[in-house]
Amino acid sequence: MMLDSQKLSFSGHETFPFRYGWIPKGVQQVLQYDDLFARGDAVVILGVGKNMVQSILYWTKVLGMINSPTRGKYVVSDLGEKLFGEDGWDPYLEDPGTLWLLHWRLTSRLEFASTWYLAFTVWNSAEFTRLNLEDWLLKTAKQYPSTRVTTSSLHRDVDVFLRTYIPADSNRTLMTEDTFDCPLVELGLIEEIEKNGTYRFMRGSKSSLPDLIFLYGLLDYWGTLPQKQDAISFEKLLHSAGSPGGIFKLSENALVDNLENLPPWSGLVLDDTAGMRTVFRRSRNITPMEVLERYYQEQRV
Repeated sequence: MMLDSQKLSFSGHETFPFRYGWIPKGVQQVLQYDDLFARGDAVVILGVGKNMVQSILYWTKVLGMINSPTRGKYVVSDLGEKLFGEDGWDPYLEDPGTLWLLHWRLTSRLEFASTWYLAFTVWNSAEFTRLNLEDWLLKTAKQYPSTRVTTSSLHRDVDVFLRTYIPADSNRTLMTEDTFDCPLVELGLIEEIEKNGTYRFMRGSKSSLPDLIFLYGLLDYWGTLPQKQDAISFEKLLHSAGSPGGIFKLSENALVDNLENLPPWSGLVLDDTAGMRTVFRRSRNITPMEVLERYYQEQRV
């Protein structure tokens, strides 16, 4: 449901998708300097230009790796420290599961990176052009009275959205730093099908998506629903706004496979009684963070 008081966001990234070292480095340096983004030498500490410093700040906040400041000082979140801190689960961003986790964090919350959420889970067409998407987003934003957006800022936001998932054109004459792709390109979620700017969401099975990262997303999504809801229809998980089916771009068969692969300890069961597919939650003992702890523990073993 759209709320009059809710405000969408279509800017803040300084036109840069995040790059491989940015999120771990941002977290690790905030752990060392809680006033990092207010420091005059932040460009030296992070080893990037001034605009990129602001972009790193934006992405680490949007992904939930750091929390908003108190008196100009930032605090690394529990998830940020466990992922990228000293002795973290994946301090060098080497685990493919972490990429899927970051994609989920980026795409699952409407108010932070609105284009990502809306394009993946509300937009209902597999193929689109840049102009189609921009026009639709502009119309959608008008449904939120608290949101103010211009066509130019939306154009820049859609450009960053596409570069998050589409590899850079190797034929372009760019400085080396500008050719670095966003790590989420590896997920293969969007492809450019024509050089005139036509794109396609790649819906289907995701062989590199770990079962426990899917489970994390499913439980995180469940947490956004009305409390004490112990059943969700399969169709809702496949198509509704913010759903795992939308964010991970799973086909119907792929979602069935993911749900059937859930471990017994998750407390989640796919039921197909009388042709009505429903996922039931038999237990609430497992939290999304505990799922991640199990996942990364298994990876270390």
